[in-house]
Amino acid sequence: MSALKSGKPICTTGKNLAGLWRPSFVKVNHQLFVFGGGGNVTDNLHALDLYTMRWDAVQALKGKAPSKRYGHTATRWNDSIVIFGGCNEFQEYCNDVYIFNLHTLTWTSPEVSNIVPARYLHSAMAYDDKLFVYGGFAKSMECTYVLDELNVLDLQTMIWTKYQDVPPRYNHSATLIGQKMYIYGGKDEHGSTVSDLYMINLLVPPYTPHLVLSGEQSSTSSKMVLLKSQHFCDAVCGKLLVFGRYLSKNQETNHSSSGISGSSNSSNSSSSSSSSSSGSGSSSSGSSSSGNGIPEASYSLWMLDLDTLEWERQECNIHFEVGGWNYFTAFKEQMMPGTEDDDQSVATVNSLLFLGNTDTYRPQGYDHFRDALIINSETLGLYDIGPPCCLNQLSRLLTNPELSDFVIVVSGGQEIQVHQVILITRWPHFRNMYNSGMTEALERRLEIPEPYEVVMVLLKYLYSDRLDETESWDVLCQVLVVANMYLLSRLKKMCCEQLYRRHMSVESCGAIFEKAILTDEVGLKMLTLDFIFRNYGSVLKSSTLMHMPLLVHQEFLEAIPDEAVLDIGQMRASNTTKPIGGKASGLSKTYSTPSLAYSSSDNIYHTQTYTSVNIVRVSTDNPVGATDVIIGI
Repeated sequence: MSALKSGKPICTTGKNLAGLWRPSFVKVNHQLFVFGGGGNVTDNLHALDLYTMRWDAVQALKGKAPSKRYGHTATRWNDSIVIFGGCNEFQEYCNDVYIFNLHTLTWTSPEVSNIVPARYLHSAMAYDDKLFVYGGFAKSMECTYVLDELNVLDLQTMIWTKYQDVPPRYNHSATLIGQKMYIYGGKDEHGSTVSDLYMINLLVPPYTPHLVLSGEQSSTSSKMVLLKSQHFCDAVCGKLLVFGRYLSKNQETNHSSSGISGSSNSSNSSSSSSSSSSGSGSSSSGSSSSGNGIPEASYSLWMLDLDTLEWERQECNIHFEVGGWNYFTAFKEQMMPGTEDDDQSVATVNSLLFLGNTDTYRPQGYDHFRDALIINSETLGLYDIGPPCCLNQLSRLLTNPELSDFVIVVSGGQEIQVHQVILITRWPHFRNMYNSGMTEALERRLEIPEPYEVVMVLLKYLYSDRLDETESWDVLCQVLVVANMYLLSRLKKMCCEQLYRRHMSVESCGAIFEKAILTDEVGLKMLTLDFIFRNYGSVLKSSTLMHMPLLVHQEFLEAIPDEAVLDIGQMRASNTTKPIGGKASGLSKTYSTPSLAYSSSDNIYHTQTYTSVNIVRVSTDNPVGATDVIIGI
């Protein structure tokens, strides 16, 4: 996956999934398995290799596959995939269980005890050798209805247990974080689209759902309004990521004044966004429009901080402006893997995968999952750093020279007493030096041409597996370079996270951007660029850009799109006005007369006839008559 260019759609190869509707997906290591699907209902099993982006059909060597179906669930359980429920080609709902062994490529259909209602559009999670099935759409001889029960299948004994009195839901999503199952969105028993979040602790029964966040809270605090019940949810670094079609920013003001609830949407709103996953031919783009041409719904990625319970829209919507996007998930990738005893050279990076089709017009039977888009989660500030693996008490030995048996000499000549056994265990470079019998190992003396404070941060990390939150940004920048040189990937990620979370400022952004490029930290580089663009006025007035090395400055300029403009919160009447905090999407290019500027935020072209060749176009969002101001630079 690291070889693939993040942030741009990739056309998958192989036996692509053409025209499938509501198949089931399940991640297993570096593969994404897909079973079934509607449209032309199928019982095929496919796998997408996440390294090569190639689809292949998976042929079973033994056993009978489940019947053709869609709207079912596929859940990973150890080295197997569990298929449950769905709707078959005769519009009959299913309640059978099938298990596909990934090692033997064998289908089995175990006999189960205690019958549960047949259903589709439910959710399922596997935890502690149990399959937890929530809600779904069911039907009896008299009517169809929404299930208000949680069914638990013991995968060892194959016995179902039913737990009732849960909020009825279908077409929702479920995500497992630790031992907690989070249920988000979907439709309720009235067929209304909801945006609430429930949590079930799966450790012990009776598995009672607890309301974490209501739809009204979500829409009031963040203007997050789900316009279509179908969506996709996953967890990264303890945060909940939800991808779907939401009220576009252009309509947020109208939505607030119209009194539409965040937990229920009109049929017009729902139907306006249905083209993304239907099988019928349609002209499709990332935003749907009302009759007056104003976008109503757009694809958006939202992140929920489960500590603060605050939603935040992620600034990556530009990727979804074209085409239809029909699946989202997150998966882990190990970067720079070392040997089994070299855990310092291994870093975990989460990648966000989106599948869809970027064609602006797709005929019937279009390829729902032909194109793949990959976004490095670190560009969203999500660093996957595990808990410390060393006792904090070991750091006390660093200041105790009595038991030391080795000397580190820094650039200023100061000597630091250290302990070989700790450095051999924690530092691959030191271990290799010691085993090779180099002069430094024989003399028990190593010179590191770095300042004392930088080497001390390095040693404190090796002794405690921690990074002091009080370290200054300039020291952390130097430690980042040292960690990169010694292949200490975990320390690199810790430096990146602290620089982003605690130290990003007008004063520091230039140095952080330079070190991010030097150490090939793409996530930190993109986060720093985003900060510079958002605070471009202050950055431009400082000496940050002037002090960038030539090659770094060139890379900064290359990161600015030719069509980019600078947006601010309101109009500035003169250059004596103090800068106003606003969101900048970039810097405009140098214009000649006449020229055409393109705003990526509002998708509108503006013809300009100014004779100045060095200008920044400032597009304002003043609610009382938006105005463009041209400022010379």
